[in-house]
Amino acid sequence: MTNPSEENPQTQPSQETPYAQPGQYPQSGGQPGQYAQGGGQQAPYGQQAPYGQQSPVPYGQQPYGAPPQEHPQGTLILVFGILGIFITIFAPIAWYLGNKAKSDIQTSGVQYSNEQNISIGRMLGKVFTIIAIVSIVLVIIFWFVIAVVAATQGG
Repeated sequence: MTNPSEENPQTQPSQETPYAQPGQYPQSGGQPGQYAQGGGQQAPYGQQAPYGQQSPVPYGQQPYGAPPQEHPQGTLILVFGILGIFITIFAPIAWYLGNKAKSDIQTSGVQYSNEQNISIGRMLGKVFTIIAIVSIVLVIIFWFVIAVVAATQGG
């Protein structure tokens, strides 16, 4: 009786398979069908790379390391933007600091973890500064109209 797992060289095709076996990686600059252990290439996704080699990072994920740093004025800008709702003087300060932080970020190219806080504080500062200016102009117009009407009625 013969063992079915024995290889019979006459019935097996002589061509090498073009696909790598698990644990084998193509050599850099090699011919198709030539594979070596290691070979200087990274392991395919989902397979363990040999010791000393990096495995690829899945799409959309960042490798482990230090978390992104926070901008030093990010929280301050957000707080000033919120305070600008109630205390008008903080709104233009938040707008100014937000613009300054945005230009710093663009020139440095560093990504901070609190850029959204900067954007929100800057927008709150912008909106409430504009509302404050419009309110001041409307109050001035209102008092001017009252003064004109009082001058024409009283005389």
